[in-house]
Amino acid sequence: MSNYWPEQNFDIGKFHLQLHPYLAPPENVFDPNAALQYGADFKARFARAAPQTEEIGLLQLIFPQTAVFPATQVRAWNVDKRAPTPALTPMRNCLYSEPGAVIGTHSQYYAGQPTRYLSPTECWLIDTPREFNNRFDQGHFTGDTTTKFATYVVNTATGKVFDQGMVWGYHVVQNSKNLTEFEPVIVAPKQSRLSQSNEHLDAIARFLNLTRDQVKSYIA
Repeated sequence: MSNYWPEQNFDIGKFHLQLHPYLAPPENVFDPNAALQYGADFKARFARAAPQTEEIGLLQLIFPQTAVFPATQVRAWNVDKRAPTPALTPMRNCLYSEPGAVIGTHSQYYAGQPTRYLSPTECWLIDTPREFNNRFDQGHFTGDTTTKFATYVVNTATGKVFDQGMVWGYHVVQNSKNLTEFEPVIVAPKQSRLSQSNEHLDAIARFLNLTRDQVKSYIA
């Protein structure tokens, strides 16, 4: 039996999200070592309405329950990247992933595909996050699985980041009448404005060692 749940697709403005929820519940919820694995395989895409000449790419923020990288702050917004990529302009340092990186064989849907694509007309990223949570009390899952993502567009020519992005997320619920049943709950994407989200601004500022106002100065 596959641990993937049915594919879901969302459109919000010029963004498109293709999502494959992933959920691997423990075989025995009463086992002292029981752990829940959850996450998703997804592709976030932004497409311009008309041809352009300046290249764009995606910046991803993540609100995880486990540390993705050594500098990750749990249950807080973070730039989803190990460390800044040296570049001429700060926002380019936040571009998701690195050139040449590909998705591993663990992904049923995206194995072998590039983790990102940059171009003047469209850009996308592919991510396959997985988290573990072992907080069980006599079969009842007591852990917090709230995971959120925010996506913004970076103009690599100007070094500016577009103000309008999207934010979405997921969490897992357990059937209170059948403790062996779990289900992923998807929080559908909605529009987000970077200039109006102090949490997002502060995550970028912390990553780049800038002030919030300095980050605001790079918003297109």
